[in-house]
Amino acid sequence: MTQTLLTPTQVTRKALMILHQKLNFIGSINRGYDDSFAKDGAKIGDTLKIRVPNQYTVRNGATLNAQDITETTVNLQVATQKGVDVNFSSAELTLSLDDFAERILDPAMSALAANIEADAMSMYKDVYQQVTNNGAAITFNKVLVGRKRLVDSLAPLDNRTCNLNTQDNVDLVDALKGLFQDSTSIARQYREGFMVAQ
Repeated sequence: MTQTLLTPTQVTRKALMILHQKLNFIGSINRGYDDSFAKDGAKIGDTLKIRVPNQYTVRNGATLNAQDITETTVNLQVATQKGVDVNFSSAELTLSLDDFAERILDPAMSALAANIEADAMSMYKDVYQQVTNNGAAITFNKVLVGRKRLVDSLAPLDNRTCNLNTQDNVDLVDALKGLFQDSTSIARQYREGFMVAQ
């Protein structure tokens, strides 16, 4: 019986799948981009254009006030490359893909994901309409006040994320531990900040 070795393509696809699964914060970021370069043979170099959501103003009265649609972009330069380089023997390549992933890829992708997310989190001050807690102990009321500020500023209701540092997570879970109720209406209250009146 011949032995089959794992190929670089199999290893890379599995590594990317694991990495994608571990990037929790980055999964909540708007990753829309300008598709003007997404054509066969097009090369963009090291700069990517990211489309900015359109902003509109509302008129008062019956008089038409048409607005030009001006789509804007910001440039993102790909200036940093990160990776986890490992050596492995041909013996490891004889493992099944699942065993190889568990022993080698999973720990490597965990370290890479943590490093990438730390870089992304360091850019939070550049985010428009962000609400921060400024070091005070977190309470659920403060989370709801953050939601209120976003709603009052007319931020879109979808794709919002509350990112907590590890201590805030401990404080919030401890404060809410007596309120657990696994019903859909109560769960919606905590996920979306709505009280449901019966």
